[in-house]
Amino acid sequence: MLSSNIKKQIQYNYKRMKRGKIKGILLYLIICVVAACIISLFLGNPFPHKENFTGLSIDSYGSFLFPGNPFSYKGAGLSRSVWNDGWMYTGLVTYPYLLVLFCLAACVLSIIMVCIPLIRDVNKYNQVLLRKCDVKLYLEIMEYGVTYGKTLRFRGFQGSVFSVMQENFVLALIANEKLEECRQFLEEEWTGKKNSRSYKRLMMNLDFVEAYRDLDSDRFNELFQKAGRRLKKEKLLVAEKMFLEQKYDQTITLLKAYKAPPRYNEVFRHYLMGMCYDKMDNQKMAEDCMRYVSEHGNTMPCRERAQEWISQNL
Repeated sequence: MLSSNIKKQIQYNYKRMKRGKIKGILLYLIICVVAACIISLFLGNPFPHKENFTGLSIDSYGSFLFPGNPFSYKGAGLSRSVWNDGWMYTGLVTYPYLLVLFCLAACVLSIIMVCIPLIRDVNKYNQVLLRKCDVKLYLEIMEYGVTYGKTLRFRGFQGSVFSVMQENFVLALIANEKLEECRQFLEEEWTGKKNSRSYKRLMMNLDFVEAYRDLDSDRFNELFQKAGRRLKKEKLLVAEKMFLEQKYDQTITLLKAYKAPPRYNEVFRHYLMGMCYDKMDNQKMAEDCMRYVSEHGNTMPCRERAQEWISQNL
C-alpha cells in the first residue's frame, strides 16, 4: 500500500508545475536583465542615446597686430553631440547569431531551473528501483502518478510531469514482468503521440523483453538489428543476445568485464551469469550468483527464480 507521504509528494509535483510556464518566463526575464547589467558594466548603455563630447581647452596668445584680445588667455574647448546606438543594437546588427544563442541559452537555463525540483523528486522515486530493487513499490508510485495525473486538466508544465510518470509506469510494468498489461497500456491507454521517440523506444524495450522471455533468438536478433547505435552498446542487452545464441562462455566474459553501478542492473547481471554457469554445469559459481540475487533482489522477479533454483539444486 502506497504511503500517504508519497501520494502527497506526487500531488505536490503536479501542483508546483501548474505555474511552471509563468515561473519560466519570469526567470528568463531575470536572467536577461542580470546579463544585460553585467555586460553594461563593460560596454556601457545598451540603448540608443546621445553622448556629449567636450574638446580640450585651447591656449591662445594675444596679438597686437590683429583684432582680438592682445593678451594671452585660455579658450574654452569645442562641444558636440554624437548619437550612440548602444551595444544591444550594435550587437544585433553586427553579431545577430550571438544574440540568438544568448536568448536560447537563457531559455534553456530558465526551463532547467524550473524543472530542477521535479528532476530531483523523480530521481528519488527512481532510486526505489535502481538502488532498493523494490520493483513493486516503484510500480505503485508510478501507477498513482499516472492515475492522479489523468484526473487533472493540465496547466503550465503539468503535462511534462505526467509524461515522465507515464514513461516510468511502462518501465515499472516491464520490470515487474507484467508484459501483457504493459502492451495493453501502450496500445490502448497511452496518452500522447504514438509516433514520438519516447513511445517507440518504450515499445522496442517491450519487444526485446518479450523476445527474451520467449527465448526467441531470431526475433531478438531482428530487433537488435533495428535498434539504434546507443542501444546496441548496452552491455546487458548484448549479453542477453549472446545468451539466447547459447554463447555462454562469451556471455560470462562480457558480464565479468561489465560493472553495473545501479544495484538493479548488478542483480540482473549476477542472475544472467548464474544462468550461464548453470547451463555450463558449474554449480558452484551458479550458486554464488544466485545467492547474490536472493540477497539483494528484493522484489525483483528474478529473485524468486533464484530462490527456486537454490531450493531445487542444493
